[in-house]
Amino acid sequence: MVATAPAKKPTLRTIPVSKIEADPDQPRKQFTEEELTELAASMTKLGQLQPVAVRKTGKQGHYRLVVGERRWRAALQGGIESLAAMVWEMDDEAAFIAQVAENVNRQDMTPMEEAAAYARLADAGWETRAIAELFGKSEPYIGWRIDLLGLIDDAKQLVAKGQLQVGVAWYVCRLSPDQQRRFLVKWARGEFSSARDAEAFAKACKAAEEQAEFFQLDKEEHSEEAQAKVAEERKKVVSKIERLDAAGKILHELAQMDAEELARLLAGAEGGVAGHRQRVDDLRSLAGKVSSKLRKAQALAAAVTVELAPEAVVAVPAEVVDVTSVGPAKVDPNCTWEGHADAVQEAGMCPVCQH
Repeated sequence: MVATAPAKKPTLRTIPVSKIEADPDQPRKQFTEEELTELAASMTKLGQLQPVAVRKTGKQGHYRLVVGERRWRAALQGGIESLAAMVWEMDDEAAFIAQVAENVNRQDMTPMEEAAAYARLADAGWETRAIAELFGKSEPYIGWRIDLLGLIDDAKQLVAKGQLQVGVAWYVCRLSPDQQRRFLVKWARGEFSSARDAEAFAKACKAAEEQAEFFQLDKEEHSEEAQAKVAEERKKVVSKIERLDAAGKILHELAQMDAEELARLLAGAEGGVAGHRQRVDDLRSLAGKVSSKLRKAQALAAAVTVELAPEAVVAVPAEVVDVTSVGPAKVDPNCTWEGHADAVQEAGMCPVCQH
């Protein structure tokens, strides 16, 4: 599908603010009082630096905003009586596309507003590829944004306020409504030490849903033989991890040595300094992999041991909407999102920075 182009070039007019109305279908819904106050003061002092864009309505002499609602709202607040406006002739779809384009690349829209805008175009028959090309995004990015509409209302509100990172929210949106509520309760209580731990818990909840919790040892549902087997395997794993204490003590002792002393002692040893450093680096790499798996295991264990009774999870505490903001996720080629590497490995692209 191709966007409908305006039939004629726009004309510049000065229009009374009272003759201009907001577009109820404007994709951007949130305007902060602070930004409107600052803009109103600027417009009062310096004048209107850029005209708004409007189109005619069915009522003679009245116009509907296409772009520039923030300037129009500021004018109302500042008592400015008229605005310079470019008057366009365009249909509803072309106006909507112009509104999305004005906001999305300036990051004026919240992720949820952006998701709703893309979904509206998709519902109108636009293919994901066409939407991506229109706004300079990737196809996976458009799909991930639309996926966010699967969040329950409380989660959508947190994302819109920047209190739940988009990267975390994408994992949450794939969960059932009850599981999402469980996640939000833990999030509001501050039970996650980092965003990555929160993502791991959400992924574990999804795995538990898909795998029917086959790994949970329930004494009422498993035979004595099965319980004994799990207990024996647990003992072996715990024993292996406990033996790592010795390696930790050795590494601690090596860390206390001076670089000069290590160079003097290892330079003449077989493999030299480089060979022994490689052995330590290999251990660090393996330790990192084990730590990653234990992080996921911790999340899996939490996901299946939390009470699953619907009546216990339906109510979300009121304080969930007042959690301290963790700030928006960075959208940058040098992405610092903690889940970047995992997302690239699992999905081929990071939903935050699109790389």
